[in-house]
Amino acid sequence: MKRILLSLCWLLALPVLAHQPDNASGTFELDWHTSQIDKTIATGVFQTMGLRVDNDPSRAGVKEEGGKKILFGIALGFSIDDQFAFDIDQKIKVTVELDASNLTEFFYAYDRNGVVESVHRIEIAQGTKGFQTYEFVLDRARFANRGYSQTDFAISSGLDMSSKLLFIRDIKFELVGETAKRNASGKLQLNLIEKKSKERVAAQIGLYDASGRMPLPTESAIELQFFETMVRSVEIREELDQINWPNDNHYSMYVDGLYQANIPAGKYTLVVMKGPEYPILTKEIEIEADQDNNINITLDHVIDMPSKGWYSGDVHNHFSRRNSSVNTNQMAHARATDLHMHWLYALGNSVTTHFDQYAWGKDGQYKEKDYYIASGQEDPRTDFLGHVLAMGQNEFVRYPNDYFHYDKVSKEVHKQGGVFGVAHMDFAQFQQNIALAMLAPEDEVDFVEIFQYHSLNLNDWYAFLNLGFKLAAAAGSDWPYMSLPGSVRTYVKVDGEFTPDAWNKGLAEGKSFASNGPMVDFNINGNDIGSTVQVKKGETIQIKAKGYIVPSWDLLKYASIIVNGDVVKEVKLEKGQKEIEIDLELPMNESAWIAVKVHGEKAHDIVFQSDFTKRIQAHTSPIYIEVDGQPTWSKEKAPEIIDRLIERMEVVKEMKYQRNDNEAWESPDRTAEMLEAFRPYLRTWIDQTSEFYEKRKKEIVTPSK
Repeated sequence: MKRILLSLCWLLALPVLAHQPDNASGTFELDWHTSQIDKTIATGVFQTMGLRVDNDPSRAGVKEEGGKKILFGIALGFSIDDQFAFDIDQKIKVTVELDASNLTEFFYAYDRNGVVESVHRIEIAQGTKGFQTYEFVLDRARFANRGYSQTDFAISSGLDMSSKLLFIRDIKFELVGETAKRNASGKLQLNLIEKKSKERVAAQIGLYDASGRMPLPTESAIELQFFETMVRSVEIREELDQINWPNDNHYSMYVDGLYQANIPAGKYTLVVMKGPEYPILTKEIEIEADQDNNINITLDHVIDMPSKGWYSGDVHNHFSRRNSSVNTNQMAHARATDLHMHWLYALGNSVTTHFDQYAWGKDGQYKEKDYYIASGQEDPRTDFLGHVLAMGQNEFVRYPNDYFHYDKVSKEVHKQGGVFGVAHMDFAQFQQNIALAMLAPEDEVDFVEIFQYHSLNLNDWYAFLNLGFKLAAAAGSDWPYMSLPGSVRTYVKVDGEFTPDAWNKGLAEGKSFASNGPMVDFNINGNDIGSTVQVKKGETIQIKAKGYIVPSWDLLKYASIIVNGDVVKEVKLEKGQKEIEIDLELPMNESAWIAVKVHGEKAHDIVFQSDFTKRIQAHTSPIYIEVDGQPTWSKEKAPEIIDRLIERMEVVKEMKYQRNDNEAWESPDRTAEMLEAFRPYLRTWIDQTSEFYEKRKKEIVTPSK
């Protein structure tokens, strides 16, 4: 990332290093206060109140100039003194005095009633120099400490990856008009009951009054770990999470079957969501003042996938577990979103680790009924070779002095009985095609993460399937960096007793589909997802598939049969339905992989990654058809794919490290040093890998005898 140079006078005045954060978000407090601001923070992964900024917080700090403390940083958050304003519903005038010399714009966000997303842009006229004063009004400000690290207001120099520094001399807040009046309170007792078992069940809920305001959660709501903080008001973030929440207010909370609160009397809209096997419920309720208001909600398990042997899981979320005492909290979240297999990942970089787990293997597993949580890792993790995932092994497999030896990690994970995968498919920032290109020939990759932020990312996966590799499809939400846990999920067919080891075995065998709503049945000649089917040349196969969905999530409109990455048959319904079927008789003259994709009506582009579109959809792992025992590579596509791969790997041989990854404050210098030390091995490894692909290309283009 290219840094924007400051003017020389500013550069000389700044300390060499303002601060060195020691946590995953890069958050630390700055000694900058006013009569209205009681806490100021800098943070590296700023995802709050709709503001999303990835930056280097170690560049933030405070300097003295003319007897004034000047605050500087890229993304800054402010906690407003509760004596000035707390849990209000009122306009607030803000006056910001900042140096505009190197800026063309800045952004602010605030805790607002009725919505989560409240990001606004201020344009700075070209040529503006020195400190300038900017005024704006916050509509329906709430200031209830719901922003990151209990902040109420945030400001940044940019969105997504940003590097320009803001220099702030003062921020003032002024209440405008009167705050909205509230009714007398009544007591709410909300019971969530599963229809079949008659037992209380956990779920995610929203509760909104006529103005769209959600009362602050009480202690009977489950706390959710968000980086180093714990929150009860949970943001359903527009860019990363929102696709099916049926209310304009995207604040929510998790409850474990029972929720109690004293809230203002009046009419409310209640939303209840518990994973795609259950309907999303919206119900109007009324709270009477000075009364006990008992509300019972029944949840119907409409699509019971475990009864068919399919268990949902999320292969990629980050939660710390310092000891076993946190298990009940983490499990409550797994149950609330109906994740039967929730992998909790430690995370590493070349310097340190975060989100540490207290135990691994069976010692790190925790079970309630047919729900499990267990330990996994995202490490090694560089934007140079990519991010990789591992789960089910007996310990955290990490070689800090050989950090680029992804192959050592994958081999040890497999030796310990775990599974190994590559994360973030098609996300160019992480060079995932390189890790996959290097490890797939060594049979070290079990699965790839094709589904994230509600977008199916298929190009690289299809390419490697077309090279003859058998790679299972998986989905990972990547909380807290991406979406809420369970937003996307991996369904795995388990033969026999459901355990984490059995789930991993099914995934490694390709018995999976990735989904954020639809379910898929798919077989060829009666053989299920993940199978390898042997046929003779010219034999006709019978492909049968059905997609189905709980209608409150979406209605299905498209179903596609995909052969070697090409749609060979598509069904498009004139009007969305809760089920969609697609069948095909296909004569097989060459080996191939075949998969099924279904999707619904809901879709929109992701703002921060405009190349991706979010939609309700599902994609299966392939069924592999081997004709006369031949491999399933694509004779048509594989040679060109191999040429591109080899060309790309040649570039990587000499490529310099350029930081575009997280934890900019911790690892770039160390990563760059280790890369140079690793480069001789890297060149040899690439040469050997290229030889493998050249040999495979000859096998593919040479007609078999």
